Amino acid sequence: MEIILASNSPRRKKLLSTLIKNFKIIPSSFNEDTIKLQNLAPEELVKRLSFEKANSVFNDIYNNYEEATVIGSDTLIWFNNSIIGKPKNEDDAFNILNMLQGKTHFVYTGVSVIMKRNDKTYIKNDFTKCNVSMKQMSKQEILEYISTKEPLDKAGAYAIQGIGRKFISTFSGSLQAIIGLDIDKLKEIFIEFKII
Repeated sequence: MEIILASNSPRRKKLLSTLIKNFKIIPSSFNEDTIKLQNLAPEELVKRLSFEKANSVFNDIYNNYEEATVIGSDTLIWFNNSIIGKPKNEDDAFNILNMLQGKTHFVYTGVSVIMKRNDKTYIKNDFTKCNVSMKQMSKQEILEYISTKEPLDKAGAYAIQGIGRKFISTFSGSLQAIIGLDIDKLKEIFIEFKII
């Protein structure tokens, strides 16, 4: 069984390697903006994005393998009924962190698994919702954090697994899901599909 992660994310690669050792990485070419423009609830949006990422790779490799499994995942921050994505630049990172500091936001992470076995296709699509509360941060603390460059490629402009952890007061739910891939949920799907 060939297992493929439809993501270039080093965080997702590291998380998946805690569950299985041998897998390939084939980044999805799916254009997320086509879905993000639709008026979907956050849980439906991450499920749809996860599925479309996995499905685009699955369709590309379908004829190459007798048996294959493709994993797609997507994470978004939901605050004040709006999606908070990755910052466009340092000023945007400052504005995002300034907005989130001292408050609680939600992290939604979708996971999709599409498996080909015996010429049949099996699909599982789910999501995890977590709460994250951030500490109050001074302007100087925010600027110093941004100077590390860590926030610039992260949804919500922080990394709970990195330097940003010191700005988190509490969180509930799966730490792995907040980082970008709910390994416990993925393991359940793998067991259901008899992949592991």
